[in-house]
Amino acid sequence: MNRSLKNFRQDKLSNKERLEFLEYLQNSLSNGFSLNTSLEMMPIIWPQKKILFNSLSKRIQSGKKLSSEMLNLGFPKTIATQIELSMVQGNLIECLTQIATLTRLKHEQIKKLKSEMTYPFILVLMMIFLLLFMQTFVSNQFAETGEHTGDYLLLLLLILSLGLVYFMSRILLLLRKQDYRSLKRLSGFPIIGPLIQIYVKYILIYDTGLLLASGFSLQKICDYSAMQVKGSLQQYVGKKVGRQLSQGMNPEEIIEKEQFLPNEILLLLKAGATRDDLSKKFLLLGRSFFNDLTQKIEKLIVNVQPICFILIGLCIIGLYLKLLLPMYAMMQEI
Repeated sequence: MNRSLKNFRQDKLSNKERLEFLEYLQNSLSNGFSLNTSLEMMPIIWPQKKILFNSLSKRIQSGKKLSSEMLNLGFPKTIATQIELSMVQGNLIECLTQIATLTRLKHEQIKKLKSEMTYPFILVLMMIFLLLFMQTFVSNQFAETGEHTGDYLLLLLLILSLGLVYFMSRILLLLRKQDYRSLKRLSGFPIIGPLIQIYVKYILIYDTGLLLASGFSLQKICDYSAMQVKGSLQQYVGKKVGRQLSQGMNPEEIIEKEQFLPNEILLLLKAGATRDDLSKKFLLLGRSFFNDLTQKIEKLIVNVQPICFILIGLCIIGLYLKLLLPMYAMMQEI
């Protein structure tokens, strides 16, 4: 069992390795190398993954899809589907560039978040030890006062802290999946929900622009998306929208019922442009969503530390109340 678990881990890339894989592939293709040549170089660049990348290169040369192989390497379904759609349009380099940029931004923000959370985390540990000390040596001295306001406040803060930890763990778990169901759940979460909605709109709009540039009609885009990786965002939305179009529903009604389809699509469709111009407008709109997403992510990370300090401040107030209120009650009894 341990051997099979080890082999399973060797067949998957870590978060850092997936980012390096994307950036290497994007740089190699940008410099004029073919996909097969780029993959053949990987065992030399990453000798510790020589067996994995040799096997990957052989499977691609035998006719396997890059998107399906990226799924096996641990990439989310949404990213694998984006790769597949970009290869149909012949715009793989630009797609890799945007995915790598967004992935690097995510890694940098997570790293920044960890650094900003180090000091609050140390303060929380110190407060936990202080609380244990007060509960063991101080509270016993005021057990007869019957004043427990501070205890109730600390209990409330403890529940809020545990809820925050659970909330963060659920977000991280759903972000790893990045399929339609997980993205839909994340879109309903407070704070992070608006970011997820922008992220999904960016993916759908940008992929639609790529397929329009390849000469696909709206119905063909839905049919082609429905054939992508099962459970992915593009597959689910494409299948759903394609079924609604075949039933005679107009695009305006479809967009209003699907929360991930922005109203800007209607404005573009009503403009009456040619398919080539429409594809350029979709791609431009997708890039604007991408820029908006990066700015909001950076703003969110900056605001995390002040929120943590507010929570720590409330805990300190709770500690003071736990100590002072019983003393005040005893003084009143004298």
